[in-house]
Amino acid sequence: MKPSVFALLIVTACAVDEVEVDEDEPPPIDELGEIDAADLLPGCNQVTTVVLYSESTNAFTLPNAFAAAVDRCTHYYVYLPALTGDKTQVRASADKVHALGPNFHAMAEFHWAAWRDWVNASPGTRDFRIAGHVFRTRMAEAGYDAAAGDIWAINEFPSTTRTGEFNVWTHERDAVKGLAEGDGSLTARGVVFIAGMGQTLQNFSVYKPNLKNWLQQTDFWADMATSVRGFMYEVYADPHNNCVIGSNVPADRANLNAYLEHLPRLAVAGGAAAGTAAAYLKRHYIPLVQASCGSNFGFGDNRIALTEFEKFSRLQVYATHFWAAQNGYPGRRIGFAWAPKDATPEQEVALANVIAGSVGRSYPANDFFNLGKLACSIAGSLNGCGCTVSGSYNHGWDTFATW
Repeated sequence: MKPSVFALLIVTACAVDEVEVDEDEPPPIDELGEIDAADLLPGCNQVTTVVLYSESTNAFTLPNAFAAAVDRCTHYYVYLPALTGDKTQVRASADKVHALGPNFHAMAEFHWAAWRDWVNASPGTRDFRIAGHVFRTRMAEAGYDAAAGDIWAINEFPSTTRTGEFNVWTHERDAVKGLAEGDGSLTARGVVFIAGMGQTLQNFSVYKPNLKNWLQQTDFWADMATSVRGFMYEVYADPHNNCVIGSNVPADRANLNAYLEHLPRLAVAGGAAAGTAAAYLKRHYIPLVQASCGSNFGFGDNRIALTEFEKFSRLQVYATHFWAAQNGYPGRRIGFAWAPKDATPEQEVALANVIAGSVGRSYPANDFFNLGKLACSIAGSLNGCGCTVSGSYNHGWDTFATW
């Protein structure tokens, strides 16, 4: 979750093979929609979840684009950052989200570091479970309606989550329990964010063993299953590692998915050892992909032409759908981190419309077909996902297919 800058570079367009749209295929092997019956929408046999994240307090460009092309079988969750002066205080902007339509829900930020400091300020009388209760009260006072679908969002679990240092797993389990419980009158499950590793990572000798140990923490994942509806791993892919000159869209897609899906993929590969984590992540994992054109810090190196970034954005949607159709997760779930910098308002609107259009075509109401090809273009041609950037694949992520 870092600031970014925007720059345009001129890059030659990519030539890829035309691919015809296939006949409708069977749905994925696992649940496509939300697991809770309460989340179903009238006339919908499947439900899509789209999470829209931005640290900017006024960044409604992407939510507005989705609102202009709303899908009746989709829940849209719009992130509202905590107040700058005191990050334990809830931003009272839920009404702006509600104004977008009944399918739009506000997410109030539970700022992990700020609430950790709040707990530590009164040792012995405060803990993370109490913090969760207090936060839910502040949400209600600020105009969030949990009964109508507004939720809390922890930003973000610290990197020690992967190692368990400083008793962090206990604190995190207490926090999600308290947030879900509130004052006891209404249980409301929220989402958690956790920073992932950048796609350019080369040394996997520490990262992968840490993930394996974390995925075997049965109590941790059992509490996530009880209290957390969406587990959002920040997988901010770098176009230079995916839109490789001389490759093709199917190869780019496979390479991208090795990174986007590496956490649940490793859990599934772990068999019984990671069974609780795998069962949870298969139904609740949400890849948080990036919509951060021009960034060269925190989101990968996105200093490429806007037209190429638009293709890359479609590629992320296409790859996520394709993986779900083949593996059953992450189902109809995807999130976007919106952080374009120094772009003109017209450029931001254009990019937002590209993303909203790609998602709408890829996850239409009550259908899940063509292996996501319509994410690339209205006609189903993969050319719309055919980004081209100088760089190379990082095959280290392929190792997460095995335990």
